[in-house]
Amino acid sequence: MNRLAHHQGIHKFFFTLGLTLQLSKPVIKHLIHIVDALTTKGFSGTLTDVHHWSFHPNHRTTLSHFFTKSPWDEERLLGKLQEWILSQVERLAKWKHQPLFVSIDDTICQKTKPSSRAAHAIQGCDWHYSHKDHQSVWGHSLVWLMVHTFTQAFPFAFRLYDKKAGRSKIDLAMEMLSSIKVKLTQPVYVLMDS
Repeated sequence: MNRLAHHQGIHKFFFTLGLTLQLSKPVIKHLIHIVDALTTKGFSGTLTDVHHWSFHPNHRTTLSHFFTKSPWDEERLLGKLQEWILSQVERLAKWKHQPLFVSIDDTICQKTKPSSRAAHAIQGCDWHYSHKDHQSVWGHSLVWLMVHTFTQAFPFAFRLYDKKAGRSKIDLAMEMLSSIKVKLTQPVYVLMDS
């Protein structure tokens, strides 16, 4: 299967974000393969899947090394992506004379229960109450924020909720809301559940 055209499109997007000037070629190469795998049908979230679905030419352990030891700045990458998202949503809202919406919600990424034989539990996992299941479940609790118009929506930010850190989900939501810099004349509506 030839993935070259797909990889060129991802590289062009990274160029649009200005990342090709800020990140090294090996980092860009890894990120292209990661995005390729994440957007492929059948991807289940494992490092083995990233290697398999992206047709990465290097050994699977190269990706593990990249995630744990490579000198790339996740915050810079996220900041560039957020700038691009806001410019897209602002342009669309202004062009169609629509309001801008900001949605805040939380979710639980449920994991299998920790094994009594496991040497280490999955980092950041805890017991969280699931309204869907009406009981506590083992997993990661995330607070996320989306920005959108009537026709397009973009994931903007997310924070891992850690009960032991002493910060509430409301604190995390306020932190993410304060990171949005909007210059619109149209109204902005913040949507959330109770």
